Amino acid sequence: MVDNDYQFLIDYIKKHISIDGNLYKERPFKRRIAVRMRYTDQKSYREYLEYLRYNQAEMMKLKDTLTINVTRFFRNRETFDFLGDVIFKDIVRKNQKVRILSAGCSTGEEPYTLSMILKNFFRNSDGDYEIVGIDVDADAIEKAKIGIYSDYSFMELKHSEVARYFKKSGQHYILDEDIKRNVDFIIMDIKESDSLLTMGKFDLIICRNILIYFSKDFQESIISNFHKILKQNGYLVLGKVEILTGYVKDMFETINRKERVFRKIDY
Repeated sequence: MVDNDYQFLIDYIKKHISIDGNLYKERPFKRRIAVRMRYTDQKSYREYLEYLRYNQAEMMKLKDTLTINVTRFFRNRETFDFLGDVIFKDIVRKNQKVRILSAGCSTGEEPYTLSMILKNFFRNSDGDYEIVGIDVDADAIEKAKIGIYSDYSFMELKHSEVARYFKKSGQHYILDEDIKRNVDFIIMDIKESDSLLTMGKFDLIICRNILIYFSKDFQESIISNFHKILKQNGYLVLGKVEILTGYVKDMFETINRKERVFRKIDY
């Protein structure tokens, strides 16, 4: 009976906020639902479903909880150090115009971090770059476009970097327009193949700590789509706990196992 109640709940969630719980790993998905159940003092999936039927505000809070992604500037700095020291040098050497996709970009810290690095690469050259950040959360995308952040986002930034790229305004920091200029944001779900496959080709795709929430089959489907929109010898960067499994493992060669950097193999 409990299993049926859970299925009714995720069917309702899919219908009203377009998040399909069947595509996610069950345990982490249930944990996130449980957070809202505890907060609203609902004891069962059936009770919580009834609560959602008459509480649109709670539905929006549930959506935020299900799509939340921890993000900071230069999160896991060693990954960005490797990209700057090795990968970007290779990409820039071969391309006058560099295109990068940040999938699951949340409020924009990751794509803006990439912009900071690439801005230095092209400071004394004629090259240029474009970074596209995509996320299913419309509110997160709106915050990313605005580019105003709090201290939390700076936990891995050096003081000199904060001073260089931001202007303090009260309790918040406004990102330099020069860093924002080359970054675009789109509301998009990486699970929607049709939208993803119309974005053109990218030199690098970074998708960290998103795939771990999906089932193995769906992880492979998403990575297969990434392979299709990467340029020849393009790079894929995953989160530290994410790995390539199944048939997609043969689509990439490992460049840095620790930092989860892979290069596309063309057939």
